Amino acid sequence: MKLLCLADIHGKAAELRAALAEAASVDAVILAGDITQLGGAGETDALIGQLLQGGTRVLAVAGNMDRAGVRDYLGKKQVDIHGRGVVIDGVGFFGLGGGTRSPFATPWEVEDAEADALLAAGWEEVADARWKVLVSHAPPRDTDLDRVREGVHGGSLPVRSFLLAHRVDLCLCGHIHEGGGREISLGGCRCANVGPLKGGRFALVSIDNEETTVTWRNT
Repeated sequence: MKLLCLADIHGKAAELRAALAEAASVDAVILAGDITQLGGAGETDALIGQLLQGGTRVLAVAGNMDRAGVRDYLGKKQVDIHGRGVVIDGVGFFGLGGGTRSPFATPWEVEDAEADALLAAGWEEVADARWKVLVSHAPPRDTDLDRVREGVHGGSLPVRSFLLAHRVDLCLCGHIHEGGGREISLGGCRCANVGPLKGGRFALVSIDNEETTVTWRNT
């Protein structure tokens, strides 16, 4: 299975078009949040509507800078995996959108207790899959993927705790631009911050015989 993995587009249509040139050669496009910059359904449709109409398989979560209209649009198009899971060819994808609580009061921030419940709900729907992938807008807390600056981390404690307690094979995330283009291993899970596409960065992921390859690309 080949995946085109994008995060933190922030409405940058030119960068998105360049990355989507890879879409014809993949089995699914993964959108790990912040599709827009404070946008709604109309902007989301302008960005990815043609992709959906073309029949490309898309799995997505919205990010903290996406307003409610983005989430509504993803739900109506049946591509939203926030708090739910879907299994494709034995690979189970489940998701967590939004950001962590912050002093910036961004449009969509998820409390830790709610995040715990959403992760558990998604997990239940993919628990029998042989290979499991978490698509989370926020990266796991206290890692190289969520370091804003020395000593300051902006990731998710629920995501970190969940990965340490469950056998998740791959975590695809974004949110913290400074952590983009980096990979770590956490509790046996390979984690990759695949953005920010706003800055031209994305990733191609191949899952072959339960082995994962991440190839970093720039627009």
